[in-house]
Amino acid sequence: MANLAEKHYYIKEVAQLTGLSEQLIRKWENRYHIIQPKRLNNGYRVYTHEDLITLTDLKKIRDQGKPMKAAIQTVLANKDKARWYEKLNLVEPSHYVSKLIEKGTIYDENGLMFLLKQANHQYGLDLFLQNTVRPFLEKIGLLWEKEEWDESQEIVSSLVVRDFLTQISRNFSNYAQAPHALGFCLPDELHEIPLQIVLLQMRMQGWRTTRIGASPKFTAIEQLIERIQPHKVLFSASTLIPFQHNENLLEELDAIAARYSYISFYIGGKGVWEYTELVKPKHMHISFTVDDVLR
Repeated sequence: MANLAEKHYYIKEVAQLTGLSEQLIRKWENRYHIIQPKRLNNGYRVYTHEDLITLTDLKKIRDQGKPMKAAIQTVLANKDKARWYEKLNLVEPSHYVSKLIEKGTIYDENGLMFLLKQANHQYGLDLFLQNTVRPFLEKIGLLWEKEEWDESQEIVSSLVVRDFLTQISRNFSNYAQAPHALGFCLPDELHEIPLQIVLLQMRMQGWRTTRIGASPKFTAIEQLIERIQPHKVLFSASTLIPFQHNENLLEELDAIAARYSYISFYIGGKGVWEYTELVKPKHMHISFTVDDVLR
């Protein structure tokens, strides 16, 4: 993989490997700027392996009959997702994850809480969230999908994690004049821990935060934004269920963001990333990590 990352291709090679003409490659490069090949001292363009993948993906999507704008949006969204997963995978899961699975399997709430406290004490909050909490939640999801865990085991383990993170969050005493972030799960979204983690990370950076729990009523969302007047609003969906129940949901949220243009709006989560491959919000930022929100 390292050798591929360092490899460079001339435009003739790119054309042969992608099935695109040299003329079309130059056209896409100049018109859309989605690839930016380097020029050698002799004036020849050289393309990276990532450029090759980008052009191949664009061609596949265009061959499906989609317009160029939609194809570019899809490719860029996939790149962002890949970078997000790569960033998460840089942190090795701690040895506590397997122990937590053992305790969750037998519904040992006290054992789960004890291990979470140990891991937090050993690693510190920031690393604990990355190397223990997130991998544990991902493992829970995989076990449930494979039907190795039933819903009751998932619920008990998730509730213990949620309660533990809530206790930690209450220990932060942010100043009243600190910037304020308001976080919502989307209507019909029951997985609130990913949003809880992001807001906790923001508290670590000095923000005041307010978290609205799972599946709020849509009418309550704008009411709370109007009354609280936060600096930032975060929407979270770990599944596609909110968009399946309301096919106009993204547009309705985007309309709220348009009405409050002086507030920064962010939307993220696995469900959002899958859905926004095809439909893009105009007035909300798609976020992949807390760094996207803080920037």
